[in-house]
Amino acid sequence: MFHCRAEETTLPSTDKESEGGIKVMCVELVANRFLRKMVRVLVATAIREAAAGVEQDALITLLDATCRHATAPPAPPDGLCLVDVGYDEFKREKCFILD
Repeated sequence: MFHCRAEETTLPSTDKESEGGIKVMCVELVANRFLRKMVRVLVATAIREAAAGVEQDALITLLDATCRHATAPPAPPDGLCLVDVGYDEFKREKCFILD
């Protein structure tokens, strides 16, 4: 994994009940390969751990775990979108979420 970042943002909405927009979580993952359902498992596990109020390095500990039962089940694919596929070297300035 080259890069992983999450940020809360607000999307504009035409719905009258959501005057200020809809709050969403934008998750950006950059790697040279992904396993089947890997992105969905990473997102679901990050949400579960954040909701539980664990320490920041808890996800790193889970990445080192060899038991798949330590992770959350895959998040639903709703809202998941592929932004880019490339074959160049990783360049941080091409990331979707800007600093």
